[in-house]
Amino acid sequence: MIDVRCILADEGRLLREVRLAALANAPGAFLETFAEVAADTDDVWDARAASSTGEGDALVMLALHEGVPVGMAGVAREFGQRRRHRATLWGVWLDPAHRGRGVGRQLVTTALDWGRERGVRAVYLEVVENEDPSWSLYGRLGFVRRDVDPFGGHVDGQDVALEHLVLVL
Repeated sequence: MIDVRCILADEGRLLREVRLAALANAPGAFLETFAEVAADTDDVWDARAASSTGEGDALVMLALHEGVPVGMAGVAREFGQRRRHRATLWGVWLDPAHRGRGVGRQLVTTALDWGRERGVRAVYLEVVENEDPSWSLYGRLGFVRRDVDPFGGHVDGQDVALEHLVLVL
């Protein structure tokens, strides 16, 4: 049984654990490296968790299997009166052993519902072009490709194209 819930303010350790698992499992799907993220201190992780409970402008959803984090999805509302109708979906990942059961969909739809409840009208995300297996999930949820940035990232001496997707809520 997988439990999907929002992160609690004191769960910086869990957030670190799941983010590092995502980067270890799917390094090509993210532009941050394992080494960069692993170098962050406990205080940084604690602050990230505390600011991502959904009470402010950010939410991190966790998928837990027997108390062990096996997935996540983050959403952050933009700042400023003229941009608060927009949010960014980020860090979506689910351990391959738990895919195909609707857990990824539950993580993302819960994050989208959180935004909708706060007046968000458009949710944006970036995926590595032609590499992200979650593209089928995003397509089923109604995300559409807005454009492609051929120089979105630079990995191991190579340019990496990023697809910019949007969902109008």
